[in-house]
Amino acid sequence: MKRAGISRVAVEVIILVIGVALALLIFSPIGSYIFGALGRTSTVGGQTTISVLSVSGLGTGSATLYVKNLGPNDISNVADTTDWQLFIDNQNVPISGVSGDATDDLLEVDEVAQLTFDGSGFSNTTTHTILLYGPGGTMTEWFYRP
Repeated sequence: MKRAGISRVAVEVIILVIGVALALLIFSPIGSYIFGALGRTSTVGGQTTISVLSVSGLGTGSATLYVKNLGPNDISNVADTTDWQLFIDNQNVPISGVSGDATDDLLEVDEVAQLTFDGSGFSNTTTHTILLYGPGGTMTEWFYRP
């Protein structure tokens, strides 16, 4: 004889659904907190940022790129020209000298370095894409517009 009520399978499915829902309610905020905390660890003392302020002397034998350290950390080994890689319109352009605030081999936050290169192969009347890779894994992209 059949008993009235809900079947045992239906009860187990309902309990399973409630258990999964409770697990999601508990672990979602904890997971968000953990992943948020992990994301914040990269910003604490994180990646130093540089920015190109301007370029002068394009179209001449000696051009200068003005680069500012935006922080949050100082950049060391800036006087070594081999630690800088400059690409103008996808052409590798060697840096011939570093001057300005970088003469002590340390570019502190808000200081500006002057990178000298041969700008004779580039017109000062056309637009150029400038990519600069610096010491300590720094990188910036800038568009020259006359």
